[in-house]
Amino acid sequence: MSHHFVRFSDVHYSYPDGTEALKGVCFTITHGERVAILGLNGCGKSTLLLHTNGLLLPSQGEVNVGDVPVTKKTLPVVRRAVGMVFQNPDDMLFMPTVYDDVAFGPRNMKLPEKEVERRVKGGG
Repeated sequence: MSHHFVRFSDVHYSYPDGTEALKGVCFTITHGERVAILGLNGCGKSTLLLHTNGLLLPSQGEVNVGDVPVTKKTLPVVRRAVGMVFQNPDDMLFMPTVYDDVAFGPRNMKLPEKEVERRVKGGG
C-alpha cells in the first residue's frame, strides 16, 4: 500500500441528527507536504480528520489513503498507515496502565505477546 497521499474526492457527511458537516470536500495531500486545518469550533475539522482512518465514513464521495479507499472492508489496512492523537489526553488514554495503552495497537494487530512487549518497552 502506498501511503504517500491522502485524497478526499467530493466527500459529504451528515451526523445522525441531520447536521451536514462536510459538503463536497476535495483535496489531496502528498508526501512531504505540511498542512494545517484551521477553523472555528464546530466547523468540521475533527469530522474531516476522523474520515482519514475510517472512524467516520462519508455518505457520498471517497477518501483514499494512498491507493486504498477508506471503507469498512479496508479499515485494518488503512489503520496501519493512519494514526490519530487526540487533543485531550483523556480521550486517548483508556486502559488501566500506560503499558496497556501502548500495547493496545500491537495487540489489535494480533502480534505475538513477545513482540508486543518488545515494542512497548522500545527494544530494537
